[in-house]
Amino acid sequence: MSQQPLFICEEDVRSLLKWEEVYEAVKVALLSVAQSNENLSQPARSFTIASPQSGLLLTMPCYLGNYQLSSVSKDRNYDTLACKLVTCFSGNGSRTPALPKILGNIFLFNPDCGSLEAILEATDITSWRTACASLVATQCLYFDSHLRHEDVILSIVGCGVQGRMHSIGMCTTFPFTEIRLWNRTESRATELADELKALVAQFKNPSIKITISNSLDNCLKNTDVIVIATSSHEPLIERHHLKDNVHINAIGAGEVHHAEIHQNVYDVAKVYTDHWEGARAELKDLKAEITGLVGEVLCQKKPSPSGGITIFQSLGMALEDATTAQLIFEKYKMTHG
Repeated sequence: MSQQPLFICEEDVRSLLKWEEVYEAVKVALLSVAQSNENLSQPARSFTIASPQSGLLLTMPCYLGNYQLSSVSKDRNYDTLACKLVTCFSGNGSRTPALPKILGNIFLFNPDCGSLEAILEATDITSWRTACASLVATQCLYFDSHLRHEDVILSIVGCGVQGRMHSIGMCTTFPFTEIRLWNRTESRATELADELKALVAQFKNPSIKITISNSLDNCLKNTDVIVIATSSHEPLIERHHLKDNVHINAIGAGEVHHAEIHQNVYDVAKVYTDHWEGARAELKDLKAEITGLVGEVLCQKKPSPSGGITIFQSLGMALEDATTAQLIFEKYKMTHG
């Protein structure tokens, strides 16, 4: 009889997530898609409409072989066959009891025989791997450039789930001297500021200044790194908001990934993304040339930008979920015998 697959619930997943380890797992994924890797397969994600319930099922399969996760083992190479399934039902919030609008699970299969090894609840994995993709992009597109200076300001536009995760991840990873928070509903920015103040001891710069901005202009004035994660259908960031050298992580929380940034910014920016297949499908209406992949900068296929405005157009991809899920799977087995 085949062995029952492990089920790793959200609480267990959350207990095993560490920023430096997820950073490594996501960096592996970003590098892999940029290199000529015969051990990689990642079809474009598919979208299935669940009518008449106004729901959507996203299917994100992938395979990556012969890669390392040094935070788990420096002596072992991993092979991961995975599929992330995500449902999006807009009416879930009005149910009794209410359900999240977006629900996700990652399925890990034995890469040798195809048997199902584990199912991981994926809400936290998704938010962490999305934030870590921005961390990797910020490192190679901003901090590795020649423009780094002593006082570095971070601005967060949109203080929802991704704004929160990016705030914590950015401050844990980089020595920002100030973080500015802006949200249409100021109370959400206030709640996030209070949470960040309680976490400062774990930040790279425990003396970081935490500011709630009363206007977008104040939030973006003379800032160095921006995270914008809103559901806005209209552009919020325009060229006049920005100094000449700034890096933007555009998370695209709305239906259109690039709706949050005005065309006059794209006209002068260098745009990077995570994978070409996703860009061809989901950025086809973007009126800007994509300079390259973050992974291409990491592996030096493309040069690090030496200045100007850079944008990481984050799409998310199955490989980021898969390498992070493999990390959690291995750690779970180690801690649960």
